[in-house]
Amino acid sequence: MPEIAILHLIYQQKAYEGDAKDHEFSGTSMREHWTSGYEDTKRTLKRRDWIKMPDEGMGLVVHDVHRETESA
Repeated sequence: MPEIAILHLIYQQKAYEGDAKDHEFSGTSMREHWTSGYEDTKRTLKRRDWIKMPDEGMGLVVHDVHRETESA
């Protein structure tokens, strides 16, 4: 099995969005989504240990900035 690193960048729904997040495309909400994605990307790329390929034999490794531990 090859070594693969997956970096999850999944939008985290805000409490006030409800079911509207799938079809609400106002300028305000799109800017908020883009800003959220940009901030998540910056946080992810700061984790240099996540960007490197996994060690041989580790197979698939998945990282998600929203599920990282506080000590990381």
